[in-house]
Amino acid sequence: MDSMSSEAQSRSARSVRPVFDIVPTGRSIGAEIRGADLRALGPDEVRAVRAAWNDHQVLLFREQSLTLEDLLAFSRQFGDLDLAPIQENGRRFVDGHPEIYVVSNVVENGVANGSLGSGEAVWHSDMTYVEDPPNGSALYAVEVPPAGGDTSFCSMYDAWERLPAELQQRVKGAAVKHDGTYNSGGYLRQGLGAS
Repeated sequence: MDSMSSEAQSRSARSVRPVFDIVPTGRSIGAEIRGADLRALGPDEVRAVRAAWNDHQVLLFREQSLTLEDLLAFSRQFGDLDLAPIQENGRRFVDGHPEIYVVSNVVENGVANGSLGSGEAVWHSDMTYVEDPPNGSALYAVEVPPAGGDTSFCSMYDAWERLPAELQQRVKGAAVKHDGTYNSGGYLRQGLGAS
């Protein structure tokens, strides 16, 4: 007879299985993680989030209440964090948190709070212009309008698979220069000249 009680076995099984649900969008990219508290993920939950991220590329976690330290602690579970680039307002980062970049359309006293000014960001991939780009970005919404303010994502894997075979063959082995002269808000980066 097994020395472990059925109650202990059940507890052990629960500790391995994440306590949240992964709900795919049904599209080529994305899933919602329901029931997770990003402030209290154990090692098994972190592994499950990483697996879901690998499978779905973009994850949505609703109803989180995070401090800046919570956001950084969650993010660090997935690798080293990069420093935020210089912002349009000349600041490099959120005071005391060099990894955090503010995206906002709020303007106070004629000065945009956002790192990219107060306009919309154009389609972009974060920091692909650096030699070793980050694996991903974590966006944490502090204030969301009742309508609009959407953030969109696309799967480059899906885009590649949809290309005609002859075009895939033609571009295999080609190189692309990712130019960091302008940021995703369309502004010239500080210290750089227009090319």
